[in-house]
Amino acid sequence: MSTIIIKMDSQKLIHPNLDMRYTIPDYIQEYTKGKITDNGYDYVNESGTELAVWLDAEDAAAQVEDVIFCLKTKRFCGNDLSQTVQIYISDQDSAELKDCKEIIFTRNKEGEQPLPDYIKISTIEERNLVEVKFMVEAPKPFALGKKLKEIDLNAKMNGYHWGVLLEYGLERELPDLLEGMETDCEEGCYTAFYENTPENQKRAGRLADLIGYWVEDEEDLCKMVLDAIEYEDGLEWD
Repeated sequence: MSTIIIKMDSQKLIHPNLDMRYTIPDYIQEYTKGKITDNGYDYVNESGTELAVWLDAEDAAAQVEDVIFCLKTKRFCGNDLSQTVQIYISDQDSAELKDCKEIIFTRNKEGEQPLPDYIKISTIEERNLVEVKFMVEAPKPFALGKKLKEIDLNAKMNGYHWGVLLEYGLERELPDLLEGMETDCEEGCYTAFYENTPENQKRAGRLADLIGYWVEDEEDLCKMVLDAIEYEDGLEWD
């Protein structure tokens, strides 16, 4: 076997979630039908901000292109990792990072990786706003809403209740995205607004990425509702 290593810096990530040490190799293994498999992870700098994921490959030099494709077309925990990670290969089995060669690849430009079709970012020029619109009745969030209602019978998961849940999650994980944010909720839609500035355009992009991650991966959002029931007597839906 040979080695592929994916190294990431948590300080450069929108949503630095340690679950990526498992979700990245699991996704790549599924995509390659087991030709690339998980071989552990480790922190590779003294401050503990850089995490490396080791992968076993039948032929690292040939199969690293599959890894690059996965990183460029799939968000992991809300992150487009193609913009920030470094990738290394070696023909040795379980090679150390220092013994690997870095692979240079074309990175996605910021915002190049498409959002799910139920999330839209747009500007309202006459009001000088940038908005993130989340269509909660689209098939994927609608199906997730049914699961969330099974967890908490008080959850209707219309636009209003999605707003309650998303803002609860932001308070817990990325409170800076709430700064300057206003919302407009309807039965089938949740919309967040920011003043249209360069900083807030980045906030809007991060918010859209995070909503997409929560909906696509599901587990974190379901756990959030379960935790609220167990530790806080549930969410205040009304």
